[in-house]
Amino acid sequence: MGSNVDLRDQIDNPSVLNSLGEVFSGKKGYKIKQEAVIRPCKNCRKPVKSTDKFCPECGANTQEEIKKNCPNCKVQLKGIEKFCTQCGSKI
Repeated sequence: MGSNVDLRDQIDNPSVLNSLGEVFSGKKGYKIKQEAVIRPCKNCRKPVKSTDKFCPECGANTQEEIKKNCPNCKVQLKGIEKFCTQCGSKI
């Protein structure tokens, strides 16, 4: 049986990295070599490497999550949405 859990958003979590290292190597404490993943900046949506601490385009801190509220219904969003997930308003 397999699992349908998507761990891509958890790849920076140390416990996930340790578990993956143990699964791939069969040894405890094995470190997986992390390659830079291209993700959109949470502020300006330009491509940013996961190893960059700041966006080269707008200077936003890529290590912190930017939280935003919908201007219409005031629900808290992750900061990467273009439209509200509750009311559909443009952010």
